[in-house]
Amino acid sequence: MADNSWTVQIGEIDDPGNTGVPPVPTEVYQGDEEGARAEYAERSGEAREKGYRYVMLRHTGAVVECWGTPPAAG
Repeated sequence: MADNSWTVQIGEIDDPGNTGVPPVPTEVYQGDEEGARAEYAERSGEAREKGYRYVMLRHTGAVVECWGTPPAAG
């Protein structure tokens, strides 16, 4: 059985000029740890250039690594 418990999310802003709007989370990877870590490294490396607010590596819901400022946890 494949391990799909790892995810990578990026936070993108619809209007970069409006800093009060929270970023929209977009899941860009779901799968195993090796693939997730590779995707996280790639996305966090290009985050400033692409304008991401954050890049988050998660394992079964828990945040493992994060680049930038993620949305507030409730």
